[in-house]
Order: sequence, then C-alpha cells, then structure tokens
Amino acid sequence: MAPRTLATAFLLTLLAACSKPPAPPPATTPTPAPSTAPVTLTIWDWHATDPSKPIGKWLAGIDQEFQAAHPGIKLNHVGQSHTEYYEILKATFSAADKATCPDVVMLHQGSRILDQEPSLIALTPYVTDDFRAARVGWDLTCKGYDPKGVPLAVPIAVQGIVWYYNKALLKQAGVDASKPPQTWDAFLAAIAKVKKLGKSGIAVGEKEGFWGEWWINSAWLQCLSDADAKALTAGTLKWTDPRVAPIFEKLKELNDKGCFQDGAMSTPLFPDAGEVFMRGDAAFFLGLISDVAHWKELGEIIGPENLGGMTCPVFKPGQGADRFPTGGAFAYAVTKWSQHPREAFDYIAFVGSDQHADSFLKDVGSFPANQHYDAKLMTDPNAKEIAGWMTAGRAGHQLTEAMPTAVSEALKRECQRILSGQTDVKGAMEAVEKVAEGERARAKGK
Repeated sequence: MAPRTLATAFLLTLLAACSKPPAPPPATTPTPAPSTAPVTLTIWDWHATDPSKPIGKWLAGIDQEFQAAHPGIKLNHVGQSHTEYYEILKATFSAADKATCPDVVMLHQGSRILDQEPSLIALTPYVTDDFRAARVGWDLTCKGYDPKGVPLAVPIAVQGIVWYYNKALLKQAGVDASKPPQTWDAFLAAIAKVKKLGKSGIAVGEKEGFWGEWWINSAWLQCLSDADAKALTAGTLKWTDPRVAPIFEKLKELNDKGCFQDGAMSTPLFPDAGEVFMRGDAAFFLGLISDVAHWKELGEIIGPENLGGMTCPVFKPGQGADRFPTGGAFAYAVTKWSQHPREAFDYIAFVGSDQHADSFLKDVGSFPANQHYDAKLMTDPNAKEIAGWMTAGRAGHQLTEAMPTAVSEALKRECQRILSGQTDVKGAMEAVEKVAEGERARAKGK
C-alpha cells in the first residue's frame, strides 16, 4: 500500500485552476449490457437512516434525480445502523440469498472493503482509465491496496481527523482563541481553565470505541515514522514496542486528569458527543473533515466564526508532529448477488459524478474523491484552513485504515478498557499484539 497516495493526489487538485476540466470521454472498453426489463436496485448504507442530515438529504436528492433520468430503474434505498452495519452485512452475505442481498453496499475504505472481497464483484469491466484518473482513493479500494489494481469499490469521499475548538468558550476561559494550544502542556492548561467555568475539556463519545480509534489515528503521527507504521502493519514492529506506548499513555493521561465530560464512556460518538460540543459544554472535539461531525455541521450550530481547527497537541516534538491523518471515507461496491451489475455501477457512478462532487462539497460540506469539482465552492474558513494544511504537506495517513479489522477492533476495545480502568497501558499493548499475531498467522495459513 502507498498510504499517502490519496492525500498527495488530493493536494495537487487544490493547487490547480478552479475551473472544471472537460468531462471524460465516453468509455471505449466493452462493458456488460444493461437490462432491457424493469429493474429494482437495493442499496444499503448508514447515511440514509437520517435524511435530515446534509449527507442523508444529499443522497435522497440523488436518488430522485437518478430515477427521473432512468425511469426503468426503481431504487430501494435501505438505511442500516452504523454501529451494527458490518454485523448485519456479514449475516446477510453468509445467508447468500440473492433475494435478500443488496445490489449496492456502502463500505468504509480500507480493510473493510478487502474483508468483503469474496462477496463483491470486480469493477474492472466498468472502471475506465478516465474514470479512475478522475478520482483519488483507489489505494484503499483495490485488491492488495494497489491503486492500479482490481477495483472492488468506487471511492466517493475523502476523510480526515482534526481537532476542533470553540473560540468563544476558550475566550471566556481566558485562553487566547486566536492561538489555539499547540503543545500538550498548553492544551492541558487550557482544559483546566475551561473546567473552572463548569465546562468540560473534550467532548468524547466512547460507547462504541470509535473515539479511541480516532485518537490513535490522530496521535500516532508524533510517535512513529511512516516506515514504522508500515512495519507495525506488517508485523515487523510489535504493538508492544516502546515507540507505540506514548499513544496509549497520553490517552490514559487525558482520562486521569478529568479532561472528558461526565458519562463519556456511555456516550455514543454519533451524534451525542458532537452535540456536547455544539451546545458549548466542552471546548474541544476530535472530529472529521467530511460527512458528519465536521466543520460544516459544527459551524452551522456554533457559527463558523466561533469554530477553529487544529492538529493534535504536540506531546512528542519532531518531524510529523504537526500532521493530521487523512484517507478514504466511504465507497460504494456491487455485491456478487446483484442481478443487475451494470445498472448498479451506473448508480454508483451517478453518485460520484462531477455534478455531485460539486454538490457534495457545497451542500454536504465534504471533500469529494472525484477531483472534477469547482474549488471556488470551498468558502468556509475552516475548510480552507484544512485544505491549506494539505497543500503544505501536513497530511499523513490513518494508521488503522489498512490494518486487519480484527486488529482495529482490538484497538478500540483496549482503549475502552484503559479508560474504564480495566487494564493498563502495558496490558493493552500486549492484548493488541496478541490479536495482531493471530491475524498474521491466519494470513500465512491461507
């Protein structure tokens, strides 16, 4: 895998002219013919569960446009629980019933796509060179994490993790909001001042373990080089290595010093933790750059002028300490049970078209994988700042993105156990390494 491919490709477009390039020429490679009979496509994702959210509303509008343009195709768009999505998917795929399996599925980019490889069709007949060139993220959606390899899904969005802060609350606490705390000590000092107001330092939702994974992806860039990260994924660097320890030690320190709101361990990350921040009950929030819990959603509530963004406070100075993790957000794939793969891919291509790349940026406030968008639509100051970090080379990759799912789940679980006092840092590191060893042995046995 080349973990910085997506970020690098995305940055280049931000430096390009704002006008759209010409539309790609028609595909010249032969593809399966569409059906001539009436077609029903079933689409599963987790965003469709809430059409009141910008991305749910965006998808609903796209469905209406698609059906108007394709009167012979009916869409059955099913919203599934985000928390239980992959358990539901696994049970459905295991049943292998074409009557109940969806045609199109939304998947997180990275290991979640490769986990489902036996249940997905290769999209090679449909993905032309021009189609591929217009999009970033193929390194996280193709077999073997090869950006030029066999595509299993089409990337739709670019994702990243940054720290947001409430300028008004920091100012009220006597902290200079124009200069957010960059060092670890300054960060803890700011939280201490905020707590004197009866507010919390960080809005956290760790009920499902997602926040702990976000923390790991935000903090690892200070502890490990890119080569170390590759070695950790490959198993030549162990999770018990002392270089890994600060990631977990700083997480424990935040908890020990009471930096989270009461009930953080029982608070869902979506949407509850974000709502704690948007109510003004916490000064900081570790959030995303696309889809949900991001600059647009947060800024619409507290006001973009009151919202600021920063990278992880520096606890280990050095090269890479000011970077933030970027990578793939969601992608769409076609299942092997689909009776209409051509139409299924046409729907995916419609979602990720040039037109909808523009609306994704403008209406959802998210960075599209399709780079044929109008950069002038990026007007929010926080979005511009994040884009500026990217152009300045401050984009790293998400450590957990290409790891076996079992290892990512172990990381989430052990972060929860650290925060609940069920284990210490050493015990957590050993537990994750044990799972990683098992996954390596399983891979060798295939």
